This record gives sequence, C-alpha cells and structure tokens, in this order.
Amino acid sequence: MKRWLWRLTVAAVVALSGMTGPVMAAEAVPVSETNISDDWEIAVFLCTPSADGCHKRYATAKQRRDVETFLTATPEVTEVRFVSRAAAYARFRQEFAGQKKVLASARAKDLPESFRVRVSGRADRTRIVLSANRRPGVGLAVDKGKSRVDTPWAPEISAFLCMKGSDGPACLHGRGKANKPAATVKEKKAIVAVIKRIPGLESYVYEDQRTAYRNFVKTFADNKALVAATRVSDMPESYRLSMRSKADLGAPRRRLARMPGVNRAVDLGCMFRKARLWSEYGLQKLGSVNENCG
Repeated sequence: MKRWLWRLTVAAVVALSGMTGPVMAAEAVPVSETNISDDWEIAVFLCTPSADGCHKRYATAKQRRDVETFLTATPEVTEVRFVSRAAAYARFRQEFAGQKKVLASARAKDLPESFRVRVSGRADRTRIVLSANRRPGVGLAVDKGKSRVDTPWAPEISAFLCMKGSDGPACLHGRGKANKPAATVKEKKAIVAVIKRIPGLESYVYEDQRTAYRNFVKTFADNKALVAATRVSDMPESYRLSMRSKADLGAPRRRLARMPGVNRAVDLGCMFRKARLWSEYGLQKLGSVNENCG
C-alpha cells in the first residue's frame, strides 16, 4: 500500500489511541480475533424499514424464527437471547436520558428486534457474522468484540495537526508558504491561543509523534499487522482537549478544524455515541448517527 494511503488508514484509527476505555476499530482496518473473549456478544439486528437492504420492511415472524433456528443450529453458538423492540427502546431511553437530541431522533418503532449471540472461544466469529448478514430478515450483524464500545468516553476533542502529505483543506490552502508541509511553530501558537479560550475546557495536552506512536502500539497491540506496517512518521501531532461534561463540543471542534495547520478535529464523544447507536441498537440512519464528528 502506498505510504500516503496508509497514512489515511492510520489517521482513521489514531484518534482512538491514547484514550482510556474501549477501542472501536476503524472500518477497513484488519482486527485480530486473538484477544476477543467469548464474553463479547454478536448482535444480530432484524430488519426495520430504515435498515439497509430491508426494502423498507420489518422482518416477518417467519424470518425471525428462521434466523433463530439458524443461530441455534450453528455448532459454535453457546447461547441465543432475543431482545424485543420494547426492551431495546427502554434501554435506549435509559442510556441516553440526558441527551435530548439523541432521544428525539428515534421512536420505539425505529429500534430493531435482535438476537444476542454468544459463541465458543474457538469460533470463527467473522464467518458467523457474515453468514448472519446474508439471512433474509437481518438488517445488520455486529461483532461487539471488535467494536468494543461498552464504556463511554469522557467528552474530548482531538485536533490533529498537518503533516507532510495531509489532504485536509486547512493543510493545503490559506497557509501561504506553509501550504502542504507540516504545521509550523507559528500555527501551533495560534491553535493553542484558541484552545485556551474555548468555553468548557478543563485541560489540554500536546501529543508529539513518538508519544502518539507509543499509545498507538499499546492500543492496537493485538493487531500485529497494523502495528508492524506503521511507523513513527505516520503519526500526526495533536492537541487533546478534555472538556466539561455538559460543554458544547461541536462549535469548538468546527473552529479548530478550520484553523491553518489543523488537518482534522474530532469529537470523541460523538464518535462513541455513533458507535453505540450502531453496535448496541442497530441504528444506521438516524440524524444522531449521521452527525459530523470530524
């Protein structure tokens, strides 16, 4: 893979390294199953009208029975548990009780029914997920062992700085002679000045490439292929902002994203929320799922 394309792949996951709590693996990045415990469930969400490939229909009773039969007949499966739409909606309301926009984006009928499946430690989890996704009446099957988003992140913003080869608009234009190269000392000072004035800021840290690489290696230690193919020079410098619990993260994230020298600014809480709506509730097209996290 070309180095610039690899950097784009690394950039998709580096936002998640250096964080305490769970890891959400980026799409298209190979994830090792070595350290996935059989405590992690596979969630098989049945069709709803808004789910991809469901032709705007709910799963029928026959399809639900057929999916359950398929799952229970799979040799590696040790447990199959049904979660009703009402139970899923009640949990959704409880988990996002303080987030009015998220609650307003979904009604009970939007939540899919699902089967939660446990498998033996030697099971081919990928094969089971792919097979489930092909069953009529299934809208989405998710291996929660690979998403690992059961514990929420604290509200944080990560501002990743431009490096050679960055393609962010703020790296390519409006920087004078600094267009395309890495963020300059002058740009960093301007970014810090803005960070210090952000309402709701508790603290911030600067993360250089070597620190980012150490955190990256620690976070993805079970993915030897990804770690082996990544170098210190692939890591972007960044500023990590810890915010108060009820602070507005959207406005400061957008402000930082437009600054010269910033390649990308990411709202980690937003990314967690989208991942939870997808992996725990099977929601794919809500306004909250489609919000821009950076």
